[in-house]
Amino acid sequence: MIGGFAVNVRITHVHRLTNDIDTVSRDQTKLVELLVAAPNANQLSAARLQLKHEAATVFVDVMADTAGMPLPTEAAERAFALARRLAMATSEPTDLVIVESGEIVVETTVPMATSSSLIALKAVAIARRPQGGTPEKIGSDIHDLVRLVHGCDFDIVANSIAGGGSELCQWVKATLMKNFSHDQDLRYTFARLRRLARSIDAEALTEEDLAVVADLARALPS
Repeated sequence: MIGGFAVNVRITHVHRLTNDIDTVSRDQTKLVELLVAAPNANQLSAARLQLKHEAATVFVDVMADTAGMPLPTEAAERAFALARRLAMATSEPTDLVIVESGEIVVETTVPMATSSSLIALKAVAIARRPQGGTPEKIGSDIHDLVRLVHGCDFDIVANSIAGGGSELCQWVKATLMKNFSHDQDLRYTFARLRRLARSIDAEALTEEDLAVVADLARALPS
């Protein structure tokens, strides 16, 4: 499990709401088949589903982990493929408990992306959003990234991202420096956060909060 829900789990509090569940699978086709078989499931595309519940509707995206596949030629797409591989390789079993009306209704354990791999994935997302179909989501990407970085151990995160290979590490380092350092695009990144992220938590962030992300970038190996 990756995406905004995984970010909420890793930072141990809900900093923004999401109705999307993003996943990475070694067998994308099989996972989609299993999800489609669930009650109230509606397949929207080859790898996107809608799960309806009386209280909410959840959208599930299933991505391939890309292991054993040729890497794309375009830089951002290559980084995205490498980041998904890192997320799968370093995922940790995580206990989840669903509570409804004060009672536990489901207890389960799922492989969850680490904070380090989520940081790599969010760095990739920021660069890919303008060319994708949901450019407005860059606000939540920035918000997620800032909350993941604050309070993290820079050395642990740097070593973990470096474990995904020098190409991914250098791409993440360059992207974070470009978007969050004072001498590059920090003010533009902050403006996009203000315009696109509407939660109370996002509104509380300052430019200096965003600049901490560049501090992490400096800790990544050159």
